[in-house]
Amino acid sequence: MGTRRGVAARRWARAALVALALATGAVAVAPAASACACGGFVETPGHDTAITAETAVLQWDGSTQTILLELAGLSTAPEVGLLLPTPAPAEVELGDPQTFVELDELTRPQPVVVGYRWWPRLGFGDDGVAGGAPGAVEVHDQVRLGPLDVTTLSASDTDALDAWLEENGFVLPDGFGGAIAPYVDEGWAFVAARIAPEEEGFDGALQPLRVTFPTEELVYPMRMSAVATETQRVRTYVLGDQRVDRADPTAEATAPEVRFAGRVDPASVTTPELAALLRAGDYVTSHEQTFTSPDEEVLSDFVFAPSDGPDVARTYTMVADRRIGAFYAGPVLAFGGFLLLAVVVVVVAHRHLTRDRARRARLRAEAAAQTGSPARARV
Repeated sequence: MGTRRGVAARRWARAALVALALATGAVAVAPAASACACGGFVETPGHDTAITAETAVLQWDGSTQTILLELAGLSTAPEVGLLLPTPAPAEVELGDPQTFVELDELTRPQPVVVGYRWWPRLGFGDDGVAGGAPGAVEVHDQVRLGPLDVTTLSASDTDALDAWLEENGFVLPDGFGGAIAPYVDEGWAFVAARIAPEEEGFDGALQPLRVTFPTEELVYPMRMSAVATETQRVRTYVLGDQRVDRADPTAEATAPEVRFAGRVDPASVTTPELAALLRAGDYVTSHEQTFTSPDEEVLSDFVFAPSDGPDVARTYTMVADRRIGAFYAGPVLAFGGFLLLAVVVVVVAHRHLTRDRARRARLRAEAAAQTGSPARARV
């Protein structure tokens, strides 16, 4: 991947982890914690971490699901941990951030011009190591991905999972144990990832994680976000054969917004990862949802079901700028008109002055001829 791309990948991965952690409601290495759509994390004491965006791409072929998760944020912490629940043990890789860039460009609301702005606005308004109780925790895989140490594991009871996490440097903050317990009871597995950056902290969008696991339904883990204390904003892209809608208690209580629903030609994209996903299912459904009170609004994981709803391509109205070069057309045309008018006035005035002088000279000449005296030139 080249030195430059390697550094970018490490920064992306660090941000993705933190966003991921915020997404699920996860675990980390310190007393303070945050949560978001798919997990939770904790930063080292004395440091701060904030996630600014979280986006997930989901695809399910009827037996195997892939989640591409991208997060962006800012942190000064030297180490952050994440716990992501999956219905079965998962395989984890790094994804391509261009997948999210292209999906955003392809599905973003399109402008409809309803007028033009000729003049500038003047400010008056705006148009690691396996541990735990023997047999209670099973480590399926351990791998190093850039700056991430990733372990996939299963647990037969919450106490055993807590013990394993503590032994391996993950400290569950208060409240997260209760959020994890339902996943343990239902036999889910977990992805436990820890950022081990070469430099402390991170800033910006991070390379996504690609998590693949077998499942009997298309699902996005959200229940751990119920312990979050801050507003949670989630965008999902589901790629399949047809439109899907959310079919879970959380959506029934508060309907998500459909941002886009329609087919995207795999040949129209340039990112190999996205093209491959679209060849397996070229219908894209994008939902957005914001939770201002996650403890009351997040009632379940996200579950998706086929829908016969219409295609959706959102638009928004806008007033376009009319410019000539770098300048608004109004002032340029007004100034040009003023100059033209000034030139016309000068030319007309000059002609009148020239005609007046000629007329007066002619009258003096006629007068001189009548008197017989030579006409004197007058300056």
